[in-house]
Order: sequence, then structure tokens, then C-alpha cells
Amino acid sequence: MKIISSILVILILQLYTVWGSITSIYLPTKIFQEIQTCENDNFHHPISEHQVVSQIDCSRLCTSVGECRQFMFDKQTKLCSLFEAGENCFSAGDIQHKVCYRQKSVCNSKKCSRCPVGYYGDQCENIIVDCKDGRDRSVVPIKEGRRSYIQPSANGPVIEVMCDFKWGKTLLMRRTSLCKEVNFNRTWNEYVMGFGSIHGEYWLGLENVFNIIQNFPTRDDNALNVILKVGNTPVSQCYYMGFKISNYSDNYAVSISFYSGGKTPSGDSLTNGIYSINGRPFSTYDRDQTSHNCPGRFNGGWWYLDDPVCSQANIFGRRSGDTYESTCHWQEDFGLETDFSWIEMAFKRW
Repeated sequence: MKIISSILVILILQLYTVWGSITSIYLPTKIFQEIQTCENDNFHHPISEHQVVSQIDCSRLCTSVGECRQFMFDKQTKLCSLFEAGENCFSAGDIQHKVCYRQKSVCNSKKCSRCPVGYYGDQCENIIVDCKDGRDRSVVPIKEGRRSYIQPSANGPVIEVMCDFKWGKTLLMRRTSLCKEVNFNRTWNEYVMGFGSIHGEYWLGLENVFNIIQNFPTRDDNALNVILKVGNTPVSQCYYMGFKISNYSDNYAVSISFYSGGKTPSGDSLTNGIYSINGRPFSTYDRDQTSHNCPGRFNGGWWYLDDPVCSQANIFGRRSGDTYESTCHWQEDFGLETDFSWIEMAFKRW
């Protein structure tokens, strides 16, 4: 075993087994502080936790566990936490003495036996374009709630997303009362690029959503899947088929073919009669495409109508706003209900 230091402080472990030389490379990443309930979310349970002497021992342990691709080490308590995947770590406790590393690869002299989730190939040289691509290629574990890397555009950035590999869905947005509330009343540029963190509440970004859909521009079975949960009640969901958005210069105008309910359907709050958002451009408080201050009143960006009603839905608003308009709501089926414990938007293709 030897340590090689660089500007990135890369840890390289050389483990020799009866099969030959195995090299694992780990890259340092960030740690975010979260509330305890978010840490207990089923997305984030560690594979296992162990008392070890050093972060080198922790990385060595991660290499020895087949599903491990990330570790967090507490220099003070010597606790080593192993995780299945992820760019960054988060913790409900003090993060001052903790370090986080993600695994870049586990390879021998000929090929890699373990790549970051979303990468594939003998040298981890390829990346999936969305979550269903990973499922179709059988290069990812078929699980719900799995963090993964994707590269929607061939020349674009690699981004981390939350995947539901079981159903082939790429999560575009998530709100959850289990985690810290993220302010969704953001600028145009922030909505274009995305914000938040996928371990809690986040928005993937209009440009990223556009690039994902552009890989399948003629498919009528592309769908926006909206998932809603109030308190401890069962989940409701619906699908908006033929979902597309246009490019930056066209203000990412939305296009939807028709509404389809799920097994436990939520009502149609996006394409319902005169309140359909179909064809509407995206608006933010600093780039408002309405004449009615809709982003300001609803406390977030959206494909608002140019009408005093603005929208029959607000899933980018506050958990507890000053008004009904500014608070998260979904009028069809939920009426004046605003106590949403879980909201997701996902891209799904069949």
C-alpha cells in the first residue's frame, strides 16, 4: 500500500490478491450538514460502519466491499462509514473532523471491475445518458433511489442525479419534509443550471432537463411523472405524456401531449382546460414571462400562465408560505391541502 499526494489529494491503494494487482483510486469530495431526519431517509443508509485507525484503512475497507463506492471517515471518533454511491457525503452531526472520498475506479492491469454508478466499459470510459439508459444496458444495479452519474450531452458536463433504476426514471426535482428546506425562489440562471443537492431537496436544471430529452426528441412516450404525498397518506402520481421543453432561446417552453393517471392518480393540475400550461415559457422573478407577477406570488419559478390564476399547481413554492399561492399545492384532487411531505418530478420513457 502507498499514498500518492497531489493537488487533489488522491488516495491510491494497491491491494495484491491471488488474482494479481488491484488498484483503487479515491477522490476527495465535500461534506454537507443536514438534519437527522434527512440522514435517516432510506436513500442514505450506509452499507456498514466500522471503527478503524485511519482514512487509509477506511478506503481499504471500501475497496474490499463489493458495493462500496464512497466512504466518510471521522478523524476524531475513527468511525468509517461505507456507502454504495455518491459524489458528496452529508451528516447530521459535526462535520469539522470528517472527510469524504468517492471511488473513481477499481481496476487491475487489464480492466476495471468497479466503476462509479453510471460509468461502464473496460476502463470506465462510457457514461449513461439517463437512468433508463443504465437499466437498458444492464450496467447499473436495478434499485430505486440510487445516486448515479449521467452525461446527457456528448460534449456536456457529467452530472449526478437520483435514479429509480427499477422503473427507469431520472429524478428532475425532489422536495421532502425530512430534509432542510431549499429556497426555490431563484434567479433565471440558477433555474437554468440547477440548485440544491440530491441528498435532499434539489432542482436538476432546465438545461440538463433539455439535454436529457434531446436524446429522444421524437418519442411520444416520454413522460413527466409527478409524485405527491401528503403527510403519511399513500403516494399519488400522474404522468404527462409527450413531455418536452424547448431550448434556452425559447425560454424552455413546455410541451405536453396528454395527461395520464397512475394506479393512485393525482388530478390534472397542468393541462386542465383553460388552465393548461402547454406551450408556456418558464418564468422566474428576474425573468418573468407573465404580466401578473406569478413567480413573486408563487415564490418560485414555473411554466406560468399569462393569467391572474398563474397556475393550478405550485410545487416550487414554500412548505409554509405566507399565502396559499406561495405554498406548495396541487389543486386537482388536493384542493386547499398544502401539507406535502414528498414531491417529485421525474423523466420517464418506456
